Amino acid sequence: MKKTIIVAVTLSLLLGLSSFTFAQVNNPKVTKIKPKNEEIRGEVISIDSANKQIVVRDNKTQTDKTFVVSEKVIKAVKVGDEVKVKVKAGTNQVLSVVKIKKTEPQKTQQKKQ
Repeated sequence: MKKTIIVAVTLSLLLGLSSFTFAQVNNPKVTKIKPKNEEIRGEVISIDSANKQIVVRDNKTQTDKTFVVSEKVIKAVKVGDEVKVKVKAGTNQVLSVVKIKKTEPQKTQQKKQ
């Protein structure tokens, strides 16, 4: 009799615990982490209006990166402009290009002694 009860309790525990592991696999509330968009800041090195491409030198890595952009962007930027390019993470797909205004450093006034 005791042996039967022990076997029944053991089987019910095993079945109960195994159902938790299966429930975790098919949980619809678990979401995948989406990669964030990349942001590249740099100077426009060249513009190829025929192929609708701009080349930007990344300020962080000092590497030149080529992006395919719209005609509107080609008309808006010039060589030497500072831009911020948002790119879809893991790809070279441009989401937006924003021209950054260069700010000149303010001159500090020196006190005469």
